[in-house]
Amino acid sequence: MAGMLAGVGETLLRKWLLADFGLDVVQLTPVAYGADVAAQVWRAVTATNVYAVKWSGAGTNTGHQVAAFLADSGLPGVPEMIRTSEGGLWSVHAKKRLTVTPWIDGPRAAEAGLTDEQWSEYGVLLRRVHDAEPPPRLREALPKHSHIDARMPAVADDVRRRLEAPEGDVADELAAVWKQYDDVIADLCTNRPPAPTGPRVVCHGDPHLGNVLVDGGLHLIDWDDVIFAPREQDLMFMLGGMGDVGPTTDAQREAFLTGYGPHSLDEEAVHYYRHVRAYEDVIGWSHQALTGPEEPYALQVTRGILTTGLAALAVP
Repeated sequence: MAGMLAGVGETLLRKWLLADFGLDVVQLTPVAYGADVAAQVWRAVTATNVYAVKWSGAGTNTGHQVAAFLADSGLPGVPEMIRTSEGGLWSVHAKKRLTVTPWIDGPRAAEAGLTDEQWSEYGVLLRRVHDAEPPPRLREALPKHSHIDARMPAVADDVRRRLEAPEGDVADELAAVWKQYDDVIADLCTNRPPAPTGPRVVCHGDPHLGNVLVDGGLHLIDWDDVIFAPREQDLMFMLGGMGDVGPTTDAQREAFLTGYGPHSLDEEAVHYYRHVRAYEDVIGWSHQALTGPEEPYALQVTRGILTTGLAALAVP
C-alpha cells in the first residue's frame, strides 16, 4: 500500500475515486482542519483538475442534497457536488459518505480575514441561502433539530466521568476550568431557553468563517449540519461571541447585516441558538481536550468559549 492517509490507505482511496467517480487521481494530499473528528479531507489531483475529497460519518445525507440543489440553482458561493458515475451525490464506504467537490484554491476566511466589502458579500450569500426554496420533498427531509445536540448529553456524561479522576496536565487544567465555571456549565446543560417557533428556512447550521473559503469570491462549504430552522440559527454566528471565526468589530457586523438585508431579529431565538451552540461547543471541545486530537488546543478553545465566547453571552 502506497502510504496511509488519516486511516484510509492511499491505494484504497484512489480505487474508490476511480470506481465511484471515474477520477484517475495522480496525487493525494491530506488536509487537516476543523473540529470534525468524524471526517477526513484530501486534495486530489487528476491530469486535468483538482478536487476536494471528503470521507465523513458526520451529519446526514440531506446536507449534500441541499448543497447540490443550491449549486445547481446557480447560487454563487456554493461549490457544486461532483456526481458519481451513476449520477449520485456520494458513495458509501465503511458506513461513511465519500463526496467530491472542485478544489477551491484559497484560504479559510478565519485565517485570511474579510474586508468590510467581503462581509457585505457574505451577508448577501447567506441571505440567498435562507431565501432558497427547495422542492417539497427536500424541504420535508430537512432535519428540524441538530444531530450534534442530540448526542451531547451522553458526551457530557463521559466528560464528567473522566474529570472525576483527570489524567495528565491538560485534564487537570480542564477540571479546574469546569470547577471555575460550574454555574455556567450547569446552566448550559440544564436550563435551555424555550425553542423558537418562528418561520423556518434552509440554514447552513455552521456558517462561521472556518467554513468560508476566499479566492476572489466567497465559498460556503461543509454542509453536514444543514437544518430547517429560523434564520437566527445562522445569524447568531454573526452577532458576537465567535472570536476570529465571526465578526470582531461593530463595523464588520454592520457590513454583514447590510449585505444580508432587512430582517427583524428575534432576540429570543438568538438567545436560544447561542445557548444551544455554547452547550455543544463546551461539551464537544472539552471531550476533545480529554480524548484528542490536539488536546492543548481544545482546552484553549473551551476556556475561550466560557470566558469571552458564546457561553459568556448565553449565560450572562
